[in-house]
Amino acid sequence: MLQDVNPIIDRLCELFPAVFNRHTPKPLKIGVGREVLALAGVDPALMEVARTDLRRALKVYTQAFRYRQALAAGGPRYDLNGQPAGEVTPEQQALAQAPRKKAAARSTSAPAPSPAAGYIKMTLKGRVTSKPGN
Repeated sequence: MLQDVNPIIDRLCELFPAVFNRHTPKPLKIGVGREVLALAGVDPALMEVARTDLRRALKVYTQAFRYRQALAAGGPRYDLNGQPAGEVTPEQQALAQAPRKKAAARSTSAPAPSPAAGYIKMTLKGRVTSKPGN
């Protein structure tokens, strides 16, 4: 069963407020996900979080509109302590500005055909018995 990742993202915001913030996110340094996953095995605050749920939470956080806006703006990337650790490249800025695949597919696909109103297809099955004497 899929767990709601919002409590996990909230916990990341509490543990690493210098970089995890839903309202004003900062671009994370490349590889910060591996660091968070490594901490999951030793940090008591993340100990009970499954690694797959933590990965999903990181994915949801980094695909959020505001995070993508922060990437599109460019500038430095930050480590878990809030220290600059690399730069957002022009290619990464362009990717952040591009529409997400699912959103693009949704907007370009044709609407699903609606069923015809008042039309019901029915198949009747029954036995035909003959009356004696006919």
